[in-house]
Amino acid sequence: MSGSMLATLDRLAADAAARLRLAVDQAAQKSEALHRSILSWSTVRIPNVDLIDLFDRSARVTDEQWLWVRPQDRFGLLGAGAAWSWEATGPDRFAQASAALQSCLDEAVGDSAAPGPVAMGGFSFAPEQPSGPEWTGFPTGVLVVPELQVRTTGDESWLTLATMVGPQGRTVEDDQRIAALLTFALAGSSGAIADLRPHREAAAHDGVLPLKAEELLPSSHWKAAVGEAVRAVRRGAFRKIVLARAVRVRIVRPEPGAVLRRLRADYPGCTIFAVSRGGRCFLGATPEQLVQVRGEHVHTSAVAGSAPRGATEDEDRRLGEMLRSNAKDRIEHAIVVEALREVLSDVCDDLSVADAPELLRVSNVQHLFTPIQGRLRDRLNILKLVERLHPTPAVGGFPRTAALQWMQEREGLDRGWYAGPIGWIDHAGEGEFAVAIRSAILHGSEAVLYAGCGIVADSDPEQEYAESALKLRPLLSALGANEAGR
Repeated sequence: MSGSMLATLDRLAADAAARLRLAVDQAAQKSEALHRSILSWSTVRIPNVDLIDLFDRSARVTDEQWLWVRPQDRFGLLGAGAAWSWEATGPDRFAQASAALQSCLDEAVGDSAAPGPVAMGGFSFAPEQPSGPEWTGFPTGVLVVPELQVRTTGDESWLTLATMVGPQGRTVEDDQRIAALLTFALAGSSGAIADLRPHREAAAHDGVLPLKAEELLPSSHWKAAVGEAVRAVRRGAFRKIVLARAVRVRIVRPEPGAVLRRLRADYPGCTIFAVSRGGRCFLGATPEQLVQVRGEHVHTSAVAGSAPRGATEDEDRRLGEMLRSNAKDRIEHAIVVEALREVLSDVCDDLSVADAPELLRVSNVQHLFTPIQGRLRDRLNILKLVERLHPTPAVGGFPRTAALQWMQEREGLDRGWYAGPIGWIDHAGEGEFAVAIRSAILHGSEAVLYAGCGIVADSDPEQEYAESALKLRPLLSALGANEAGR
C-alpha cells in the first residue's frame, strides 16, 4: 500500500474516532435520561479495502469477527469486536433476537446522514443448544453489532465505529480497544487496496499439509440411514428428508484467511462467510440464499438437485441437461419450490416463480435453481421471514415436522450452525440471510466439514454418498486435504 493511501486511511480513521466521541457525548446525555446504556455510532467513507485482509488483521485484537462477502455482486461486510450482542435460545429465538435488536437500534445515537451500523448474526440449525465440543462458543442464535464494521458496495466503502454508552460516557479501556481495532484494521494496513471483483488468482496451500479426512460416523452408517429414509418416504412418512454427514480433517493450523481466499478465488458466485468466536471459526462458501429483503421486495431461491461439472463445455452441457431431465432431482427440487411458495404466499403479493428450474453452476457442481421474488403486503423484519422459512426442505425435509423428528432420531450428527441461517440485518429490518452449507468449523489443528443430500423415493445410497463427497470438495480443497475414503 502506498504511503499516501496509508496517510488517507490514518486521517479517515482519526475522523471516525473523533465523530464517535461527539456521538458518545450525546448518547451519554440520552442514557442518563433513559437510565440505561444505549448504542452510539459514527460512520465515514473510506477507500475500498480487502475485507479478508481486515478479517486477518483484526484477529490480533478481538476474537469476535464476522465476514460476509459476495464477490460477484461486489458486496461485503466485515465486523470486528462486539459493541452490542444478543444470544437467543429456544424455539422463539428469531423473535427474541429481532425484538432485542430493534430496541437497541431505535435508541441509538449517530450521524443520520451516513449509513448506520448493521447487525451480523447466525443461528444453529436446530433450536436446541449445539452439544458437540466443536461448537463451543456458538449458541443457538446470536446477533452482534460490531465495534468496527466495514461495508463495501461496488466502489463505495464505509467504516462504522459503534459502542455502548452509559451515563458516565466511555472508559479509557473502551477507547483503547477501539484505537487498537483501527490501528490493526486500517491505519496499520499492509494489504493491498482491493475491490470485491471475482478473484481468480491461483492460491497455494501455504503451510497446510495434505492430510486425509476421517468420517465422523462410518460411511456404512450413513448409507444405511439413507436406505431407511427411502423406505420411510415410500411408505408415506414424509416426501423428502435431508441427511447430513461430517468428516474431520487434522491439519497444521489452517489459517481462516487463507481458506477464505481460496474459497473466494474458486467460488466467486457464492456467499463467502466466516464467524470467529472464542478461538473457533465457522466458515464456508454457500450457493444458497435463504431470503433477502430490500424495502417491500423479498427474494429467495430454491436450490436442490445436484450434478458434477463437466471437464469440457460439451460434457458440462450434457451433465446439466441430464440434471434437468432427471426425475428424482426434479421431484426433490419441486418439493422445495412448493414449500417456499406456500410460505411466501402468506405474506407476499405479486409472487413470481419460474415455470422451470434454471442451472446454477459453481466450480465443481451444478444445481437446479429457481429464483422466487415477491412484494411484501406489510413491511416485515427479515428475521420474521427467516423464522418462517428455516429450515427449508433443501436442508430439512417436507413435511417439516415429521422429517425433522425422523432426522433427530437417526442422523446421529450434531449439525451445530451447519445449514443454519447466517447473515445481516439493518435498522430498517432489511438485509440478507444465507443457508450455511458447504461449510466447516475450524479449531486449532482440526476442522470438521459438513455436507447433506436430499432423499426422496428414488434415492440410491451409493449415489447420494458420491453426491455428498462432491459437496465436501470445496472445503477439502481449500484446506488442502484429500477426500474421505468410503
